Amino acid sequence: MNHQEMFGGARWIGGDPDYLAPNIRASFESPRVKRAEITICGLGYFLLYLNGQKVSDDLFVPVTSDYAPRPFHNGGKPFDEEWKHRCYCLKYDVTAFLKEGKNELGVSLGSGFYGRKLWSPDDESICYGQLRLCYRLTWEDEAGNCGEILSGPDARWHKSEIYECDFTRGEKQDLRNCPEDWSTADYSAWEPVSLLEPLDTDYLFQNCPADKIIRRIKPRLLKEVGDERLYDAGENITGWAVIRDESEEGENIQIRFSEEIDTLGNLHEKYMHRQYFDVISDGKGRLLHPHHTWNAFRYFTVTGKAKVEMVAVIHSDLPVTSRFSCSSPVLKWLYDAYLRTQLCNMHGGIPSDCPHLERRGYTGDGQLTCETVLTVLNHESFLRKWIGDIADCQDIHSGHVQNTAPYVRSGGGPGGWGCAIIVAPWQYYRQYGDESILQENYQGMRMYLDYLKAHSEKDLVTSDRAGEWCLGDWCVPGSITPERKVPLIPPPFVNTYFHVKSLDMMMQVEKALGKEIDPEWEIRRDAAMQAIIRDYFDIASGDFCGNVEGANAFALDIGLGDERTLRNLVSHYEETLCYDTGIFGTEIVTRVLFEKGYAPLAYALMNSEKEISFAGWMKAGATTLWEYWPRGYQRSLSHPMFGAVAKELFHYVLGIRQAEGGAGWKKAVIAPALVKELPQAEGKIQTPLGDIGVSYEAFGDQVKISVQIPSGMEAAFHWEGQEMPLQAGLNEMALTISQ
Repeated sequence: MNHQEMFGGARWIGGDPDYLAPNIRASFESPRVKRAEITICGLGYFLLYLNGQKVSDDLFVPVTSDYAPRPFHNGGKPFDEEWKHRCYCLKYDVTAFLKEGKNELGVSLGSGFYGRKLWSPDDESICYGQLRLCYRLTWEDEAGNCGEILSGPDARWHKSEIYECDFTRGEKQDLRNCPEDWSTADYSAWEPVSLLEPLDTDYLFQNCPADKIIRRIKPRLLKEVGDERLYDAGENITGWAVIRDESEEGENIQIRFSEEIDTLGNLHEKYMHRQYFDVISDGKGRLLHPHHTWNAFRYFTVTGKAKVEMVAVIHSDLPVTSRFSCSSPVLKWLYDAYLRTQLCNMHGGIPSDCPHLERRGYTGDGQLTCETVLTVLNHESFLRKWIGDIADCQDIHSGHVQNTAPYVRSGGGPGGWGCAIIVAPWQYYRQYGDESILQENYQGMRMYLDYLKAHSEKDLVTSDRAGEWCLGDWCVPGSITPERKVPLIPPPFVNTYFHVKSLDMMMQVEKALGKEIDPEWEIRRDAAMQAIIRDYFDIASGDFCGNVEGANAFALDIGLGDERTLRNLVSHYEETLCYDTGIFGTEIVTRVLFEKGYAPLAYALMNSEKEISFAGWMKAGATTLWEYWPRGYQRSLSHPMFGAVAKELFHYVLGIRQAEGGAGWKKAVIAPALVKELPQAEGKIQTPLGDIGVSYEAFGDQVKISVQIPSGMEAAFHWEGQEMPLQAGLNEMALTISQ
């Protein structure tokens, strides 16, 4: 939709262009209404009040997007790519909030990504522009008469209590500057709003879940020194520390946050990420928290006269549709920690890398974890929105896909990152069976495959956009030590692997759409495979890239190598029982071992207690997944990317998989990979047809298995070479494990 279609004659309005937290007020007359609704957008974020009541419990809306064209520089040079833009609006039923006669409308605006400086000053990247508001309130009375209230020059603005804000760090509030009843109090002394030009964008209604307060935690007081108290929320979360002001007017309250405490029991400076919430009191005992941002933390200190009421856990309102438990504390921890980490990184319609330092929708992290998120959460509308962000941020000329969506200048690579434009829609289609997502993105997929070809030399993908990083794998444990700064596994090898995987997906996309498969894809695939063999295969040993950092698993996953390649991969991990892989290699090695029949070894890696292991994080007291494997090199303690392997808890440990080539879960295969080290496991996932549940318990060579299948689904149980049909409802079996 364009502006006229969304808002009619309403105008965009704003306050001081340099101020990032204005309040806007307007009054209007209304009859006794039969129904009323408001279409509204406030950029970056808005909170809407009518007659003193908050209209919704939505937070951080609208969801973030590449709102509109903006001039900026990238690495000191003008950015010359061109893409599409969208801006989301919300519609609320406000019938219950209106009264006959005079009504008061108040909107609090915050910067979000829209008004935030997006990169370092020397890169000259700028925000999208001045914070702004537009709304159209329509009503119908009992007699059938209709009317509308439009944003325009009659509104006024004033500074809120927020006198300093940084979207990724926090807010500072002076409560003396703004009464608590600002949305209904007299505002005749406020400044007239300025009228702003419409955005050159595509307007859509937001159907992606908003952020909300999901649950509340009572934190534990750890210690008190003077007027400073240290609290523990018990887990690493995103949200607010909510306090009750007990100060006198003019007194200060300071809250500082950290993901960790140090050996002296103080907030660990490395993991504070410069997050804050500061208040100057008005002495009126208000309940306090930030308005237009969240913090990411487990521990926090409160200095000053204030009572801690609770910790509010905030993220996108996505239902958890899975369950997993088992006899291994490590694997149970992996599921719980991954789920918590992923939810901590779902805000404003973006699957972010971390919820504090960057908050960016990296296409690498997002496509890597995409299938895992679809396995554990109801991810449909959130993922569809983010796929739109990926498509928007594709250069309409070259086909280049940015490393983050919506785009914020970031690093990445042409394979594990840009291929999200193919991987994410394909995974969405596989889960939900909706062909429209493939149709909508088909041309963009083709363009990106052409982009990869254009950035290949001798059929190996060797570059990305000029001046951009060209990463292969990322966060390989050895690559972040002082002795070695880059992975051993070559980036062209990894990027060409992703090129091949994407070509395979593209052929499946065309088959799903009933199109004739373009013969060019097979030609390119064969050429890329031959190039990998030519440059990276050792014919004497059977290894690719010396079998470093999971390289043999990458090759095996696309059909390369021989029996020695697999044997060497297995021997290496049987000897080390330790991951040596980055974010992509960890998932690929684990999955390939399961697929090739080495479930005990895959289980041993996931359950390993070596230094580079999930157990290492668990034993260190982690409640979320970390950015790097080695403990001493952490930057963030809330990064979901290594958690992509959590889907194997369902696909292989429980054995719940969709039939090969299927979509929408019309046909399922249940084939648990039983190992003696894991005698018990139980869990379930949600499919479009209903829940699939599996539980088993082994006693020696005997195992009792229960499988729940939803109606309308064709399902079969695979066991030691046999295939047994399953019925809708509960299926119970007692089986003998062959020796």
